[in-house]
Amino acid sequence: MTADLTALFDDETTPLLRRLGQRARGAGADAAPDPVDTEIRQQVWSALTGLGALSGLRAPAEPETFARLLDVADLMGAALYQSPFPDTVAAADLLGVSGKTALLDGITENGRTVALALRTNGTDQPASPAPWQVSPDGTTVTAVRKFVGFAADVDDLLVLGTANGRVRAGLVAVDQPGVRVRRQDDVAAGDLYAVTLESAVVTGGVFDVDDDYPDVLARARVRHGAYLIGAAKAAVRLTGAYLRSRNAFGAPLAKSTVLAHRLAGLAAEAEAVRALADAAAERGPDARTGARIALLAGEVVRRSAEESVHLHGAFGMTDRCDAQLFYRRALIDGQWYGTATALRAELAAALALS
Repeated sequence: MTADLTALFDDETTPLLRRLGQRARGAGADAAPDPVDTEIRQQVWSALTGLGALSGLRAPAEPETFARLLDVADLMGAALYQSPFPDTVAAADLLGVSGKTALLDGITENGRTVALALRTNGTDQPASPAPWQVSPDGTTVTAVRKFVGFAADVDDLLVLGTANGRVRAGLVAVDQPGVRVRRQDDVAAGDLYAVTLESAVVTGGVFDVDDDYPDVLARARVRHGAYLIGAAKAAVRLTGAYLRSRNAFGAPLAKSTVLAHRLAGLAAEAEAVRALADAAAERGPDARTGARIALLAGEVVRRSAEESVHLHGAFGMTDRCDAQLFYRRALIDGQWYGTATALRAELAAALALS
């Protein structure tokens, strides 16, 4: 299956996928993606499901399935492919370990897509979902959730909230009167939304996930780490190709040992973090491993993207160059599952308890 996906994310389609859905910064909440981009996104999603990218989601923590999902994430990262895929996988994982078989069927049997809704403010961290209000009978929720990816395109939101010190979750269908979605601008011109829930009906009721959420978050962080590593390696490859095409003092820039060593160092770091992710998939990551991989992958992708823009020179800052795409996406994706400061704090707390 991974070989088939490699053909989907090839050298011809990848440059196109990197720019799907791009909208100008400052375009506002009413800015719609290009209709052609929307159609291509739908075609790519159909191809992904047809090639079995979402298969095995009844047991995403199983080592073989986990390893396959890491390969898929790596390919998507290299293409900077933005979609509800990562959130849908994480939602399936949480529903599965929580015993919500009927809700999981909606994803695995009916192909429903899901977006995770965790934050109210930009300073909120995934390890501690924001507070919310749940009706006494647990059938409706009221909350504001911001920075929700693809909220306007998915079928459901998996809303997580903290109440009385415990994390709970609820699956909310987007197409109901109690849900309002508004697009937010971001530096990467992506698809982030602010979602307002007003007594929104929860399918199957709110359920407690406090015991399961840390492990699910750890697995999501490892998968996201593979995505970031895919992006980092692609940024290095892009830069290497550019240096081979540019001459200085009568020779390609790629022959400069200083520049070659800088890129080689970044590539080696990326491979080292991917090896950590592979090992985690085999033995099952704990919360500390997930935080460590998210931290290291975020740092590598940011430095790789920065180096790519730098070595492309002035061209790297123009819209025509993909280097700036890697840089802008690294700023958002590199801290998606926690800022460096928050991840270090989590690791320090875990070490203090060990």
